[in-house]
Amino acid sequence: GAYGHDDRVCAFAQVEAMMSMDAIPERTSCCVLADKEEIGSEGNTGMQCAVYFDIIADLANTAGVSDAVVRRNSMCLSADVNAAFDPNFPEVNEKRNACFINHGVCLTKFTGARGKSGSNDASAEYVGYVRNLFDANSVIWQTAELGKVDVGGGGTVAKFIAQHNVDTVDIGVPVISMHAPYEVVAKTDVYMTHKAVESFFAD
Repeated sequence: GAYGHDDRVCAFAQVEAMMSMDAIPERTSCCVLADKEEIGSEGNTGMQCAVYFDIIADLANTAGVSDAVVRRNSMCLSADVNAAFDPNFPEVNEKRNACFINHGVCLTKFTGARGKSGSNDASAEYVGYVRNLFDANSVIWQTAELGKVDVGGGGTVAKFIAQHNVDTVDIGVPVISMHAPYEVVAKTDVYMTHKAVESFFAD
C-alpha cells in the first residue's frame, strides 16, 4: 500500500523489464514514460505531444523508410492500472468483468466512459497475439473492463498511440482505491506485469 501506485507501479514494472533484458533485442524497443495522463495527456510531456512520433520518424529516416512503415509494423503495450474489485464498494464493478488483486496482470481490451466511449479498442487479432505471448511465457493474466457501465470508467493513453496506426492494448496492475491517498496493489501482480512486458520486449 502507498500513494501514487497509479501510475508509478506500471512505470516501475516497465523500466525494470527493459533494464533486465539479457540480450540485445532483434527489434528496436523503447519505453516511453509520459506525463499528464490524468488531465488528458496535454502539453509537451503528455502522450498527445508529437515528440514520440518525431523520434519514430527520425529512426525511419535513418533506415531509409517512411515513418508510416515503421508505425504500421510496430506494437505497443500501454501500461496503466485497472480498478480491482473492492468488496467494500461492489456496486461500482461488474464482478464478472472486473479484475482482482493477486490474479495477475490485467489485459484491458478497451477503456472509456459509458463502455467504450473515448477509448482505444484493441483488435481481436492483436489481443490474441498478446494472450498467446503471455501463455507461452507463463505470465498469469486476467481481463477486465474499467468499472460498471455508466458508473465506473476512465481512460488511458492507448488511444493516442493507436490513432497513429500502432497496434496497442492496455495492460497493467490491478489497484484497489485508485486515486485515493492510499492505494493497494499485490506484489504478485506487479511481478506479472514486469514478466509480461519482459516477454513482449524479448519476442
